[in-house]
Amino acid sequence: MKYGLVGHLCLDVIHLPDGSEVQSYGGIFFSLASLANIVDDEDIIYPVFGVGDVDYDKFIERIKIYPNVVTDGIFKFSGFTNRVHLFYQDRNERTECSMHIAKPIEFERLKFLLEVGVDGIFINMISGFDVELETLRKLRSDFNGYIHFDIHSATLGVDEKNVRFRRRMPNWKEWLENVDTVQMNEFEARSIGEECWDDDTLAKNVLDLGVKVMVITKANLGATVYYFANGFKRVDLKAFKVDVVDPTGCGDVFGSAFFYRYSKTLEPVISAEFANYVAGLNATIPGSTHIDKLKELVKK
Repeated sequence: MKYGLVGHLCLDVIHLPDGSEVQSYGGIFFSLASLANIVDDEDIIYPVFGVGDVDYDKFIERIKIYPNVVTDGIFKFSGFTNRVHLFYQDRNERTECSMHIAKPIEFERLKFLLEVGVDGIFINMISGFDVELETLRKLRSDFNGYIHFDIHSATLGVDEKNVRFRRRMPNWKEWLENVDTVQMNEFEARSIGEECWDDDTLAKNVLDLGVKVMVITKANLGATVYYFANGFKRVDLKAFKVDVVDPTGCGDVFGSAFFYRYSKTLEPVISAEFANYVAGLNATIPGSTHIDKLKELVKK
């Protein structure tokens, strides 16, 4: 199969609760690298995102180690790639400071995915400004394949000091009407729908928009999967027990694993169980520096 991947690249500086610091590629790189390590041998990945010109050559050299990744959709822009400082209070919540957020990826860039004939597209709202709503609408109108959507930072604003803050997601219904499956974490889930809704009520309203599967990830509490199959279904999955080193990127890895497995099986629970497992393995790896260990870990 051919997979498209869309979202902003970051250069992460991770400040862990024990005072240590890890620097590595972040954002869409977690999704890209994890997908490259878990897909079948015949599958091909077509990422579309920009890299600041000062970082471009080094990044492309890093990606070249993946024979199943076509880099033609990765473009260069003038200036710096988004620098993100992540300050963890614990493994579940963090403060994020973003600098040099890239401009939204235009539809003219995404047309590349239609030209190569991808079967599915994973849109990960890394910065929250990765694509605009009109771009998604245009993509949906021209693409009949599978779209997985991670709400991610679409629920975050940016203040004058570049610190991200939680906000209500604007036009959330219009966004979700244009995707097939959607994921969010428990904090993001509180930023869409009505404030009085519980998770089940939110899920029913999301699925009524035409979304086939909604997943809420809950870190060490696992994940909850919602879908319709002879009625409204809810399945709660426990987290896999691992020794957590760094939770950064686990949602991005979950998204890639879910996107991949669902594209093959169309099975919501099987796909979420696999994604839960792979995301747990990612939590045992510091930053993204050693993310390629996933290839062997997933086989075990």
